[in-house]
Amino acid sequence: MNEDVCEADYAIWCERSTIADCFRDLNLPRLAEKVMDLPANIGIIEQYLSIIKREANRVKNIDVLSRLYFSGLIYG
Repeated sequence: MNEDVCEADYAIWCERSTIADCFRDLNLPRLAEKVMDLPANIGIIEQYLSIIKREANRVKNIDVLSRLYFSGLIYG
């Protein structure tokens, strides 16, 4: 198997795992499960990140936002 493909698959898995962990921290386990089963579609991931940002701000969970920021999934 091509090493670049393996690295890309791993990077996608890491990104989705981080997003799933954030959903679990926000008490949204169903969304955590869904994000791990998605096809590779960046538009969907952006929508999930938007949900996390909105919910984290609503419940004032700065740790979740910091995790996304330091993972390079959100900026600013």
